[in-house]
Amino acid sequence: MVEFGRLLVVDLSRQKQEVLQVEEDVVRAFIGGKGLGAYLLYKLLKPGADPFSPENLLMFLTGPLTGTGYPTSGRMVVVTKSPLTNLFLDSHAGGWFGPELRRAGFDGLVIKGSSDEPVYLWLSEDGLEFRDASHIWGQPAGRAVKRVRAETGPGAHVAVIGPAGENLVRFAAIIFDRDEDPWRSGVAGRGGAGAVMGSKRLKAVAVRAKKGKVPIHDEKAFKKLVKRLYEKVKASPFYYIRRAVGTSYWVEPMNRLGFLPTRNFTSGFIEGHYGLTGSYLRAHVARDVSCAYCPMKCGKVVHLPEGAVKVEYEILAMMGANNGITDALEVARSVKLATELGLDGISTGVVIGFAMEAGRKGLLKDVPDFGDAEGQRELVKKIAYREGIGDLLAEGVKRAAEKLGPEAIRIAVHVKGLELPGYDPRASWGMALAYATADRGGCHQRAWTVRAEIDGRLKCFSTEGLAEFVKYVQDERAAAFSLIVCDFAPLGVEDFISGLRAAAGLEYDVEGYLTAGERIWNLVRLFNIREAGTSRADDTLPPRVFEEPLPMPDGREARMDRATLERLLDEYYALRGWDEQGRPRPEKLRELGLDKLV
Repeated sequence: MVEFGRLLVVDLSRQKQEVLQVEEDVVRAFIGGKGLGAYLLYKLLKPGADPFSPENLLMFLTGPLTGTGYPTSGRMVVVTKSPLTNLFLDSHAGGWFGPELRRAGFDGLVIKGSSDEPVYLWLSEDGLEFRDASHIWGQPAGRAVKRVRAETGPGAHVAVIGPAGENLVRFAAIIFDRDEDPWRSGVAGRGGAGAVMGSKRLKAVAVRAKKGKVPIHDEKAFKKLVKRLYEKVKASPFYYIRRAVGTSYWVEPMNRLGFLPTRNFTSGFIEGHYGLTGSYLRAHVARDVSCAYCPMKCGKVVHLPEGAVKVEYEILAMMGANNGITDALEVARSVKLATELGLDGISTGVVIGFAMEAGRKGLLKDVPDFGDAEGQRELVKKIAYREGIGDLLAEGVKRAAEKLGPEAIRIAVHVKGLELPGYDPRASWGMALAYATADRGGCHQRAWTVRAEIDGRLKCFSTEGLAEFVKYVQDERAAAFSLIVCDFAPLGVEDFISGLRAAAGLEYDVEGYLTAGERIWNLVRLFNIREAGTSRADDTLPPRVFEEPLPMPDGREARMDRATLERLLDEYYALRGWDEQGRPRPEKLRELGLDKLV
């Protein structure tokens, strides 16, 4: 077995470091990545700690497959307590930072404390250095990456925050490398990990491993497996769609079927959507880029006067259609600015859409109207620097709405404080349940039901089989996000188990692997109950979803009522072995071994 779980623990307050080796039984129980992060955060974080306090932990974690050459194993995860939701946060990023960290000899960084002055960390074959960052504090992400590389090495992979993180915008992101690089950059966007990094006065983390190699348990078996899996990936029809247009493919079907959030979730489609589609974007793509060990090259980079920028579906939906903007190049300009300033594009889009509607209703002044792309960019700047109305919006849509009053709360689109992504839950009842029960708030990556509903595996506008499907996918994805592999990989549980066996010497059968995912899901629920008092009352949807029908392209209206969600929750809780308030029952914790592990 290849030893996994060697972590570098960094104390910014004392500028000290130590190595922590996670026990083998913990690795077997939680795998790595998200699972290991959940275990460490539950065990090490002082209950009730403020996310912006030095007590909060900020972890950059990999999984047993990261950097091994396994298809799509270039990903890593940032784990912390979210300043946006007060919940557990695992924010995943692609690119090359994760594999570089493993080649440097560590499976993760655990950062605690807070520096008195701005610093950055430089991890190389010579060890870890604490370096002064006062001269790059305040700089946008791309410029900061360039400066750090000038001081460390041109091949360094860099995690950095922009002004939004420094100013503690609650949905600030961590940016990995630059879109101008020849390889794919990454963003740990959701939930405000960049603000936690800013609260610690940590501007950047740079890693460079000149000679390192990730160890493999069984080289011969692993090479044979990887060859077979790459062939399997390339045999998938979606492989070619991803290579051609990336995630922007989904704009057209989402608009046609009424899933696409438009003008702050008041419609499921937007007129004149062609300028947002993958085919339109393809004409302007300058480069196709991929994460480490991925043949799909789904990253589509557009070159603008402002610089290069990678454009994805969620951005086209949330900073495009949701805000009444139908030109992908205008959206690209907005996301380039948001990335440089260090903002999560999904939350930024929803917050601005909320502000646009609030302006129409007379609840806010000095905000742009729907369709105003330049006004959107001006508001992005105000949010990042907390200027004027941007100071209120930097708190996220939930806190902003609560300060503005009941009418604003009715139009604020979030679950547990996390702004919703690009799929309206009235058009997709599967996503309605997935959003309501997602462990980090309104998130589509815990259980993406959209394709199953389109393909007919799930019946649209029906509760039949939904709870079982959502629970299964949540457990399966919790395990996959602990390996760590990409959502887009057309691979299955048996493929993942084979990868763990050959790469790390970790043995699981299908039941044991899925049980690990269920264990992780339940541990995160325990953390959220402890830190935020999460209960059934929180497993809900925005008022707009229940109170307003969704206009569809064919003239119909889609609806989701509270009674339907309550029935789904009853079934979901029963399947999970939770009580009627959504708390894991003692017998479920014993079954999963959590009574002993935590």
